[in-house]
Amino acid sequence: MNRRSFLAAASAAAPALAAAPGAAAAAAPEGRLKVIVPRMKREELSELQAIAPEVELIPCDGEDEAVAKAAEAQGLYGLVSPRVIRAGAKSLKWVQNGSAGVEHLMNIPELIDSSIVLTNMARAYAPEIADQALAYLLAFNRSIPKFLEAQAAQRWNKRPQGVVLDELAGKTMLIIGMGGIGTEIARRVYGCGVRVLATDPKVWERPLFVEELHKPDKFHELLPRADIVASAVPLTKESTKMVGAKEFGLMKQGVVFINVSRGKVVDTEALMAALDSGKVAAAGLDVTDPEPLPDNHPLWSKNVIITPHTAGQSPGGERRRQAIFRENLRRFAAGEALVNVVDKKVGY
Repeated sequence: MNRRSFLAAASAAAPALAAAPGAAAAAAPEGRLKVIVPRMKREELSELQAIAPEVELIPCDGEDEAVAKAAEAQGLYGLVSPRVIRAGAKSLKWVQNGSAGVEHLMNIPELIDSSIVLTNMARAYAPEIADQALAYLLAFNRSIPKFLEAQAAQRWNKRPQGVVLDELAGKTMLIIGMGGIGTEIARRVYGCGVRVLATDPKVWERPLFVEELHKPDKFHELLPRADIVASAVPLTKESTKMVGAKEFGLMKQGVVFINVSRGKVVDTEALMAALDSGKVAAAGLDVTDPEPLPDNHPLWSKNVIITPHTAGQSPGGERRRQAIFRENLRRFAAGEALVNVVDKKVGY
């Protein structure tokens, strides 16, 4: 399967190819390449085996079994943990993470300081997460939560207290991070007549549906111009609490804030203060800090929609995730460059 065919089959799940440092598919010391995978249905295993018949797939029921098998494996998928990686540090050539975020792996020196190639599921979950971001925005713009409260009380009330009835056309949105998720958010809101501004450290080519694309050093300059601010950045040392009291202070009065990236990107105390003051009129959060958000946490009582980190769930996301792994398994067996290679120095 060539790259064009793969991208079509995966519904644009994979970004551009990246060269694998140090020959990802180096031959196994003895015999066939071996790849650890989670225990799965027989037909699913057979499908993977057909894609890479020269690879020995090693199904494992859990972390302990994967640890026991890691020293003989060159590839690892689905059971990625510090224990497994350390156990296989001398043999592993490739680790396929099961999600897009890899921040939980950045403190494993056996992975980060080695030639092991780390790949992720970037873009696999972007469409449904972008749908969720748009859902938050539409819900607030049309006061859907207020009307649902009135419906639950069986009251025909055209103007419940706190109702705001507005439109998206003519608004300006700042998207922090133009990776797969940010790009899909931009695509959707542009279709609603929203002017899109964005920042990203790596993306150089501006999509047609983005009016301005800047490097992160312009972040603070862009904040006062936005009616809506959406975070779609990976969690790294640089992005941790990058949206705090200073940043909320720079935003417009009554801004709508959306976070579908990671909870630790935002200073929760600063967000609650901004909600209390009205600086942030409403917030749509699929992620929080802490997470899970404890019962009776004061954030629950603010003008927010909180979902329990479920924005990335959909049948389409699962299909794209499987397509990425199948293609990378084929490439690994063939000694080809892998897709979705993580830059371990920057953490995504």
